[in-house]
Amino acid sequence: MIKFGSTILPNNYFLEYSSTPNQRMESDAQRDQLGDLHRTTLPHHKTSIRFSTHILSLDEKINFQTIINNAITNSTQRRVSVTYWNDETNSYYSGSFYIPDIEFQVMDADAKNIEYNPISVELIEY
Repeated sequence: MIKFGSTILPNNYFLEYSSTPNQRMESDAQRDQLGDLHRTTLPHHKTSIRFSTHILSLDEKINFQTIINNAITNSTQRRVSVTYWNDETNSYYSGSFYIPDIEFQVMDADAKNIEYNPISVELIEY
């Protein structure tokens, strides 16, 4: 369903997955005196992807982070190379995505392990 760089993120990580493919962007939009909308739509479309993991152990979280981190092309911008299934066109596409901050919530911890509540990730295409 989704590949970070050259590594497929295994589907068993997903608790939930959703996408909004090919979002139209406008350089200008205005209504005339009759109320009709006039749009100047840009040729580039962007996709947003959101998913949550299941509860992860520390080792699973580290593996999950490694898959994503290996696809980072600009660490300051947290820009990653992603190949994803586009549900509007029913085909795979590749693009550069920004990852907003990720929150990690510890569910349980002991001397041998840490367990994390589901981790939510959002990807926003450039």
